[in-house]
Amino acid sequence: MDAPSEVAFGQLLFGGIGFMLLAAALLVVFLVTYQKRLLQQQLRLRAAEAEYQQQLLTAVIEAQERERERIGRDLHDGIGSTIATAKLLVNRLGSGPPADDAGQLLGLVQEIMGAAVLDVRSISHSLYPAVLARFGLAEALQHLVDVSNETGALAIGLAVDYPRPLPLAEELALYRICQELLHNALKHARGATRLDVRLRQQGPRLVLEVEDDGCGFVPLAPGATKAASGGAGLRSIEVRVQMLHAHLRQQSAPGAGTRMAVEMDAPEPAG
Repeated sequence: MDAPSEVAFGQLLFGGIGFMLLAAALLVVFLVTYQKRLLQQQLRLRAAEAEYQQQLLTAVIEAQERERERIGRDLHDGIGSTIATAKLLVNRLGSGPPADDAGQLLGLVQEIMGAAVLDVRSISHSLYPAVLARFGLAEALQHLVDVSNETGALAIGLAVDYPRPLPLAEELALYRICQELLHNALKHARGATRLDVRLRQQGPRLVLEVEDDGCGFVPLAPGATKAASGGAGLRSIEVRVQMLHAHLRQQSAPGAGTRMAVEMDAPEPAG
């Protein structure tokens, strides 16, 4: 017959083994449950990412169609009507004997054709800013601000600290972002007395800012999808920000103006 101490030891041993088996079973259940939840979370994230990518693709298509519509309208309403008017004047000059006002009509034709040339250049610049390819982003922004100031809608200031130019594709994306931000500010910043554009490069960071002191707005709630909630202009900005692997930050409040900033990495060249 076993001694009491041996019986107690055996009970403790079997109890310990049972506890270890139970703990191992619980650990397996926990790991399986954790892996299942992790997989479900990954699937949700992938679905959200796929939806966001689809929204960005939709924004790209909408921006392209909107740009085509604008160009078509400019060609039809602007250059088309201008050239049609010039054609009528030329036909009048070419039909019948010279009129007493032939010189005046010829001068008018020259003036109209000069305006058409300016319209063509304006549309061409909106399609692809030649000054950007020739002189870089700083000069292109200066030209953009100068042209915008000619409208007289709102005085625009520009401050540039940009010692290390980026590749042309990235500069073009930043230019288009600034172009859209300026358009939005001029359109929506009611009551503004100033509009400032700043491009600064500090160490490994580059920041493009457009700020006004207008009416402001209520920013999107944290976690809201800008591409889904904003207008076509904001969605096109989001697409380019995504391309640059940058971040778009909004600071605004009703009556307190608006600051839009694009922040991105611009690593210093080695050596």
